[in-house]
Amino acid sequence: MPLHRLTLPAILVLSLPLLVAAPAKAQFGGAAGFADAFRPDFLDRDMPLFVEHLRLEDWQRPIVEMLLLDYSQSFEAGIERVKNEMRDSQAVLSRIDPDKVMEVILEPIARWDGERRGLREDFLLNIKGTLSADQMARWPRFERTLRREKELPKGELHGESVDLYSLFRSLRLPYEIEEPVDALLEQYELELDAALDARRQRIDSLQEGIKEAMASMDFDAGLAATDSIMQTRVAVRNVQDRWIETIAEALPSPHAETFRRNALERGYPKAFRPTAIPRLLESVRQVPDLTDDQIARIDEIEAQFDISLALVEGRIVDAIRREQPGESRRKVERMIARRNGESVTRQPSPEDKIIAEKNDLVDETRRQILAVLTPEQTGELPGGITPRLPGGREPGVGDAKGGAYPGHPGGKLTGPARLKPSGDGSKGDRTGGIQRGTDVTPITPKGGRGGRD
Repeated sequence: MPLHRLTLPAILVLSLPLLVAAPAKAQFGGAAGFADAFRPDFLDRDMPLFVEHLRLEDWQRPIVEMLLLDYSQSFEAGIERVKNEMRDSQAVLSRIDPDKVMEVILEPIARWDGERRGLREDFLLNIKGTLSADQMARWPRFERTLRREKELPKGELHGESVDLYSLFRSLRLPYEIEEPVDALLEQYELELDAALDARRQRIDSLQEGIKEAMASMDFDAGLAATDSIMQTRVAVRNVQDRWIETIAEALPSPHAETFRRNALERGYPKAFRPTAIPRLLESVRQVPDLTDDQIARIDEIEAQFDISLALVEGRIVDAIRREQPGESRRKVERMIARRNGESVTRQPSPEDKIIAEKNDLVDETRRQILAVLTPEQTGELPGGITPRLPGGREPGVGDAKGGAYPGHPGGKLTGPARLKPSGDGSKGDRTGGIQRGTDVTPITPKGGRGGRD
């Protein structure tokens, strides 16, 4: 594997087994973005960006391709040199003061980081030298697009790396709906660019201090720098969250719900993991001989499930937004505590507890749905499985307190307490969730939740 594709901990492990004993160093070192030193700023696949946004002439394209090739070769040569220097440093590690080990390891990386920045600046200057006045007028917009393309994927927080601009365009809404939102998208682009630039500058400005903290094992200084970087990450995420709502509010229904749902699912996938309920409902509705009462009860259960699920998913998102920024610090603090011989027990996070509530909601809803069916109807479900209700009772088997479904000879529904609908219970068309790719599958306000938890 090429060295520039490795993360910082993997790179350092090539030369420093000591990291196994002190992993906290790599934690706040990684937060400083050291892995970026081994990741090219430009790749061959970036050529369409230059062509499209700068509107390059045919005669300019070969020049830009040659500049990209020259940059790539220079970058690879620099990486090879750093790799050789790190290998050479292994020979002296056993003979130097242990407190100086990290300093020796990081020295080649520090030198290369300066060279890498120089390569980037030279490349961009050479590109500018080929442009006309009209093309230079497009440069600021191109630079914002480039920064969004390169910096957004480096997010660490949920919701930090969503490209709302691309997501909105991928919905392919009618022109009369898109056109009024264009001005908002430009404002979003400017605000996001400022936040990304501030994050990049903060990371760059703190790298030297973090390297010194790593070399001297000054965890307090390292964590303080990490916290400072985390503030800029939260700022980027806040821009994203705010503009999700701003753009959604500018759209008519149901496009507003589609956009909001897609954006939140991409930003906070942990909160929107699909459940098995839609698939179960689909199977149940295909069972022959369902009575009107059974259909009405199934519709009621589905409506209440959608309401309850939306509420619990929103709580998970809120918990992630609140708790995740502090998790990196807590993780390093636990590592330091273990290194000092202290007993450390990781408690479930607030979002984990709410996810457990979501799982309970799914289980209860599943039992309610199956309780509507008779034993014969349950046997018609795929697999012929006969699920059990609490107490080991089969669905459809009544007792003195009531039967298993409305209209059953035994009487009323028993088992788990019913969920009382708090909304209008309207039914929407279900889709299969959002497609993780270039295209976005429109989702109704209720959203698609096929699959398993």
